Amino acid sequence: MKKIDGRTQLLAIFGNPVGHSKSPCMHNAVFEKLGMNAAYVPLSPEPADLGKAIQGFRAMKFVGANVTIPFKEKVGEFLDGLSDISKFTGSVNTLYWENGEVGGKLLGTTTDPYGALCDLEEHGVTVKGSRVAILGNGGAARAIAYAMLVEGASKLTIVSRNAERGVELADALSKAFPDKPAVGCVLFAEFAKIRDNLDLVLNATSVGMTPNVDASPLSKEMLSSKFAVCDIVYNPKETKLLREAKEAGCKVVSGSAMLVHQGAKSFEFWFPGKKSDVNEMKTAMGLSEGE
Repeated sequence: MKKIDGRTQLLAIFGNPVGHSKSPCMHNAVFEKLGMNAAYVPLSPEPADLGKAIQGFRAMKFVGANVTIPFKEKVGEFLDGLSDISKFTGSVNTLYWENGEVGGKLLGTTTDPYGALCDLEEHGVTVKGSRVAILGNGGAARAIAYAMLVEGASKLTIVSRNAERGVELADALSKAFPDKPAVGCVLFAEFAKIRDNLDLVLNATSVGMTPNVDASPLSKEMLSSKFAVCDIVYNPKETKLLREAKEAGCKVVSGSAMLVHQGAKSFEFWFPGKKSDVNEMKTAMGLSEGE
């Protein structure tokens, strides 16, 4: 058992419920591997007590935290500032101190979309200069689309089931990035129009997630070996979309390592100048190399 003393740096994940979270196992494994006197614990305040919980976080001088459901959209009001991407998405998953100075300015950002981008990079899929279609218009799609434009995607298309919501997201992204090409929007039924002009398709919907493992956001006929396919759904490890994309000759990237990469990104905010150990995190998560 890890020795905890008066010099142990404390970190946490706020959620309700939070007992299912794999983040404590992942981060504590890294702290041990790197020889850091730090501990990461799950905390589950009642939703009405979130403000008090953040006051306690400040008073007890926690080094940093992750935030999960149902607090991602609410915690920002208790912080001293937000990153641009959190302002755009209205979501925070990482709390950190400005310049690493505990007790100073408490800031919030989201590393969720960078989990997807790092996973793509690890699999040799480049976002910069790529023509990308994002399936979905919810919170995950919003965050990943923003991050992809930051990373230099040359063309971005939102594929939506609801025309109004899809256009609303596309317009918001175009306004946020006025110096980049306008973001397009098509309905799923119109996917064939863009199919031949894509380098990457990323599923940011929950379609195909357990228990609905026989569902896919795209029909097999719409898949092409000309583009890579990424699915942020991580349960099951191989969704129907990925299975059929592989059969179609596409390069495929599953969502199984996304939590690892977003956690590694959070680590960099908590400990400026330090890098986490991604391989150790994968081992703690039960992932093999390349997953």
